[in-house]
Amino acid sequence: MAEIPLPEESPKQKKSFLGISPDWPQQVTEQVVSKVDDLRNKTTGPAIKLSRSLVYGLTTCLLLILSIPFLILGINRGLIEIFDAWIVSDRSAAVWIVYMISGVLWLIVGLFLWRKRPKGAAQPKKRDTH
Repeated sequence: MAEIPLPEESPKQKKSFLGISPDWPQQVTEQVVSKVDDLRNKTTGPAIKLSRSLVYGLTTCLLLILSIPFLILGINRGLIEIFDAWIVSDRSAAVWIVYMISGVLWLIVGLFLWRKRPKGAAQPKKRDTH
């Protein structure tokens, strides 16, 4: 004769004599872990995002500031090559022309910044003598 298997109870159907399922420690642990994760995401999540943004932003600014002189030198070098190849025949004349153009541009930038300074910024501060 073939044996008829007895239906097994599912974990939800299993109850102890107090009405508590036998896997209650696992359920409580999962609830505590989920609540702690929610709390951590609400408190430290924004702080972590802010600190990462700050670090990446400062790194980007530092790299940009360090790359500006190299960019200026590269542009000057490129202009010297262009002037030497196409505009003047003498290399030293090309260098001096590019230096003159660069100097005039920096002079214009300096004058613009000088005009944007706050009123009285170039005046010496008066000291009280008591």
